[in-house]
This record gives sequence, C-alpha cells and structure tokens, in this order.
Amino acid sequence: MQQWLPYSESADMVTDFCRFVARQPVVDRTRRTYGYELLFRTGWENRFTADGELATRHMIDNIVSFGMDSLVGDTRPFVNCTRDTMLQRMPTVLPTDTVLEVLEDIEVDDEFIRACKELRSQGYQLALDDFNFSECWEALIPFVSFIKLDFRACTRQQRSTLMYRLKYHDIRFIAEKIESQEEFRSALDEGFTYFQGYFFTRPIVLARPAMSTVVNRLRFLAELTNAELDRERIVRLLKEEPSVAYRLLRLANSAAVSAREPMTSLHAALAMVGDDQFRKLAMLALAADLSGGKALEPIRFLLKRARFCELMASEIAMDPAEMYLFGMLSAVRAALHLTRSDIKSTLRLRPEILDALEGEDNHYAELLRLAQSMERGDWDQLAISANTFNIKEERVSAISLVADQWTQNILALA
Repeated sequence: MQQWLPYSESADMVTDFCRFVARQPVVDRTRRTYGYELLFRTGWENRFTADGELATRHMIDNIVSFGMDSLVGDTRPFVNCTRDTMLQRMPTVLPTDTVLEVLEDIEVDDEFIRACKELRSQGYQLALDDFNFSECWEALIPFVSFIKLDFRACTRQQRSTLMYRLKYHDIRFIAEKIESQEEFRSALDEGFTYFQGYFFTRPIVLARPAMSTVVNRLRFLAELTNAELDRERIVRLLKEEPSVAYRLLRLANSAAVSAREPMTSLHAALAMVGDDQFRKLAMLALAADLSGGKALEPIRFLLKRARFCELMASEIAMDPAEMYLFGMLSAVRAALHLTRSDIKSTLRLRPEILDALEGEDNHYAELLRLAQSMERGDWDQLAISANTFNIKEERVSAISLVADQWTQNILALA
C-alpha cells in the first residue's frame, strides 16, 4: 500500500513537491462505503482550483503513479471525465472497475456515444453526474450503470418520475448533496441505492510526496536522449506518464482527422507522429511537469538551457545526450530537492557530472558557467569560459540562437 499523508495543522510541507487528491465516500443503504469519488486538488485547500480538462489529466496521472489501491482499497473508484478525455480513451489506463463520471455539461453526439460504448465494452462503468433530465442523455442510457442526482436541485416528483421511467434498465441511483438525517431518510424512502454528501463526511484531502514521479520523468528524459528510440520501452514509460500519453494521442488524432475511428493505440500514435515530433512533444510535457507547469517562462528556460548544453557538447568533445540531461538537471535540481543518490540511482551519469551539479569546479561546471553567463549577459565571464574551451564567443552566441529557435519550435506544440 502507498502511504498518503493526512493533513496536519503543524505540517509545513512544500506543496509543489506533493501530489494531492481528495476523496469522498459513496455509501450504501447501511452507510457502508461502496466507493470513493476522487477529486482533484492542487493543495491542502479543500476546493477545486483548475479547469476540468487539466484536473482530469492530473487525476489520472496521480492514480497511475500511486496505484488505485492506495486511494480506494477494495472499494470502487469514481473519476470525473471530460469529453476530450473520453474521446481520446485516456481512462483505459485506469483499472476496469473504475466508474467514469460523465459531467452534465458534456456535448453528447455520435462520436461521444461511440466512445462510451467502447469503454463500456471494455468493462468500465458509466455514471451520469448531476443528471438534469434533458433528452440529450437518452442515447447514453443503454451504457449507463449509475445516475447521480443532486438531492437539493430537483424535486421529489422529478426524482420519482425518472426512477419509474428507467425501472427496466439496470441503473442504480446515487443521491448527492445529502446534508442531513432527514434528507438521508427521504432518499432511503424514495429507493436510492447509494448516497453521497456532507452528512456522511466532507471530502478528505490526502497528499503524498511526488519524488517517485520526478524519478520516472528523469528516466523518461534519459530515454529520449538516445539516438534510436526503443518504442516498446517508450510505450511502457508512457503508461506511467498519462499526461504525455494524452498529448501524444491528441496530436496523433489531430494529424489523422480523416480517420473514421479515433486512434487509441500508443504504438499506432507513435508511428503516426514519428520519432522527432514525439521527442519534441514529450520533452515539452516533461519539462512543463518538472518546472511546475504554471508559467511558460520557466519551461522555456529549462528547455533552452538543456538544448544549449547539448549543442555545446558537440563543439567541445562531450557527450550530447549527457549534457542535455546535465543542463536540465542544473536548472531543476535545487527546486526539486534532488539528492546525488536520487540522480545516481536513476540516471547513468559519470561522477564528474554529479560533482559539477553539487558545485565542484571541473570542465562540466565550466560548461554550466558558460550557459549561465549567456543567459545573464555576463560577457566577461562568457569570454573566460569560451576561452577555456577554445571556442569563439561568436560561435557560442550562434549556438544560443539555435537553442532558442529549437525551444520556440517545441513550445509551438503547447
């Protein structure tokens, strides 16, 4: 079982290095926990602070990274899914006993119905969340296992009419927003099977340090620096990084707009996009995650330094793949609190590179000074470092421009 950290008033945790999730139980008629609805959170505050698409992607990422068992035990998980997530079949990275909650504002058309039908055939169950009695939902009813009704947003007559009309379908009804004993009794009398609300408990926020995720991303970056991509290994890594897999599938499907069916195979998506384009896309996604993904400038800085070090390596007889990782690690190591042992156990970097990351003075540290002087416009230090490598300052400036253009091309995929 993975260890989650309960909230503590005295805990002074740095939220940037933790993953958060809230869970609220769904209980049966005897008030035993049937499952948990998993809710995205960005910190200890027990409220939603992101757009639905981003929240769903991060929620799937958290579940895959830490394991569903650590979140729900032997109960059933309920996960909110956006239209785009369903169309790209991203829930297929989740266990097949997951209940996929279809939100009330989703556009229901033939394409979406096909996605629901396919996911249902694979074993996933669907729930209509905040059901609003609209006719647009009719086409989904054959594939639905649960309907969630906001107990405070609809009348007893509306609930009774709906439950009677759907009594011949194998659908279980969940009463949401139950906040009192009286509401619970009423829901029991009306025939609801499951219940959810503040009367039972408010969502509880859990957190877990994200270092294992950082290590996974470093491994992925190391794989991307290989001249030849091992697609079998890349697919295995993609299954551990749903945020990258999501971007790949979205890019592949946009490139294959004439295809009748959406592309859901990671192998096929890699073939469609091609190694070079995939490399750019994955590096962008991983850089965004490692830099916090909160603003464009940190991502730009991270990518440009890594690319600059990679290009300089070819000029000064160093290994370009090693120097790409060295440049990226030099930019994120302090912020992510990566220790020497963290890096050594994850990446096969020579001791001198690890020494340079820790501040020791060697020729790798000199390359870092060269990069930093270019970034700061410190022309005196630039001249000293360039002279150390016996390379002209004009050549360093030209390499910096190439690195900048490369970075712009990658950011264009965002």
